Amino acid sequence: MFQEKIKQVAKDVKNCVTETLKLLWQFKWYIALYMLYYIIFLAEYFNPPAADDQILNYEYMRGAWNYINQEVYIHSMKLYSIIDTLIFLIGTSNMRNHPTLAKIIFTFPWIVVLLGTIVIICEWLLDLIW
Repeated sequence: MFQEKIKQVAKDVKNCVTETLKLLWQFKWYIALYMLYYIIFLAEYFNPPAADDQILNYEYMRGAWNYINQEVYIHSMKLYSIIDTLIFLIGTSNMRNHPTLAKIIFTFPWIVVLLGTIVIICEWLLDLIW
């Protein structure tokens, strides 16, 4: 009786793991893109600018609040790492019932990077014109 229950639990766990792996396989490129973004983000987190680096003052003057000083930069990156982890978990929780939403969530950081790049290019062009 006890061995049968253990076998049933093991079979249920195996089925759950295989279903989860099949589901993750369907989103492999989206998850890979998100992991690439997260690895780049963690590289920035573990290599903050030096305390006397000129980029801190330059970016702060352009409106980036987290470039006030090195300590604020590091704490803001900790906050962003928590937010990015939660975004990933939201994406994985929507994969089964809302696959399109999950795909959008997984590509969200790249969309933000693209929009930020467009804004920087537009500001640069406006500086050239004016």
